[in-house]
Parts: sequence; C-alpha cells; structure tokens
Amino acid sequence: MYIFELISTIINKIKNPEKKIEKDFSDDYQNCEHTFLPVDSTKKVFACIKCGLVKKAKDLNKK
Repeated sequence: MYIFELISTIINKIKNPEKKIEKDFSDDYQNCEHTFLPVDSTKKVFACIKCGLVKKAKDLNKK
C-alpha cells in the first residue's frame, strides 16, 4: 500500500508543481528601525529582531 501512496505523491508533484514565492528583502532592511540583540553569549555579533540584519559589535559602536 505504501508504494501506491508514494507513486501518487510523485505524480501529484509532477502535475501540480508548487510555486515558489521569492520575496525581495532588500527594501525591508532599508525601511527597518533596527533593534539589535546579541546572537550569542560573547556579545560580539548582533542581529536585528525585526528584519534579521546581522552586524558585529564593533560596527554598531561606530555611530
């Protein structure tokens, strides 16, 4: 029975391929009001909690 389910799943994927939606995140980075939190316990790498932009601590202190 498993083999028939596997075959039907493969046939359905061939007949109805899933459409991949690719979103351009470059605008999100520019429009985001960044709020950075440390990624790990060393507090050397930070990431924005809203858009996911990653920066090092030395780059954040240059402002």
